Amino acid sequence: MKNLRLVVKLFLAQLLILTTAAVTLIVTALTFAPGFFTMHFRQSGGATSEIEKHAREAFLSSITLALGLATVAALLAASLISWLFAHRVARPIEQLADAADAVARREHISELPEGGFSAEFQRLNESFNRMAKDLSNSEEQRRHLLSDLAHELRTPLATIKAYVDALDDGIAPASAKSWETLRQQIERMERLVSDLKEASAADENALTMLFTRVDLTEIARRVASGFQPRCKLADKHLRVVTLDRPSWVKGDPLRLEQVLSNLLDNACRHTPTGGEIEVRITQKDLSVVVEVSDSGEGVPVDQLETIFQRFYRLDPSRQQSDGGSGLGLTIARAITERHGGSLQASSPGTLGGATFTIRIPTTHE
Repeated sequence: MKNLRLVVKLFLAQLLILTTAAVTLIVTALTFAPGFFTMHFRQSGGATSEIEKHAREAFLSSITLALGLATVAALLAASLISWLFAHRVARPIEQLADAADAVARREHISELPEGGFSAEFQRLNESFNRMAKDLSNSEEQRRHLLSDLAHELRTPLATIKAYVDALDDGIAPASAKSWETLRQQIERMERLVSDLKEASAADENALTMLFTRVDLTEIARRVASGFQPRCKLADKHLRVVTLDRPSWVKGDPLRLEQVLSNLLDNACRHTPTGGEIEVRITQKDLSVVVEVSDSGEGVPVDQLETIFQRFYRLDPSRQQSDGGSGLGLTIARAITERHGGSLQASSPGTLGGATFTIRIPTTHE
């Protein structure tokens, strides 16, 4: 019985119910009908015992035959309907089971049909389709992540190996420059691991946040002030345009500083000597808007969303040399969204500069 298909079990269960009902009907009819017939026959008067006997026998044979034929016809009709019903109920469940097996084997599956026997089946199919799509996307992201991570680690590891081999063979002297290069590559890998950990936490909404009422204008001024020496040293002009009043938001000040630092770091790295960088803060539609603009190399219009993906690089060779992990924008967007806001990029195209816009709802608490 355990190995029977669901459709067979449903059919047999309904058939058992129908058979029980038919037997109950026959037994009840044959138990009470003859007595009722005899009582009414006697009340009619004028009938002899012989006539009553023949009439009773005729009634019993007639009702028995009629009940038998009616039971057979009813069971046949009910069996057909029960089979169709059982098949209708079991089919979406079997489809779901087959699809679940395919997902477990990591095979690509087509979406289950949205229709179903009932609203509950439709809801189940829709939920499964969403789950299967999410699992497929996660698997694809996992493959890309492993490939990208191997690519990111290859360069610093190759550099470290080359220096260690050269020092071991006596080809290169153990100078301060050699040790500094090794130290830089190790720090680069540490930074990559740290960023990767934060990116994974961001995907799982597990980033540590301590929300309080903070002035986003003051945070932007403080972060920009920290980048001023770097910009001056590289002959890049950093300008800050802020409101003459506080811009209160509910957020984690350290995480918001992290977002702005990441955007300004990108702007500094992609802006040429003599270029312009601007941080502008305004308030629009009950939101504080922070725009970080630069006059750098810009972003192709068709890649304005792609740049927020893990390990994405506009210029791979350049970012590998300057230490960018390719995870900063991914983390920055996740932090902004945890604050109930958004982070978008805009650019007229290559060599047209870029603007990154943060929007976070204001608060009066």
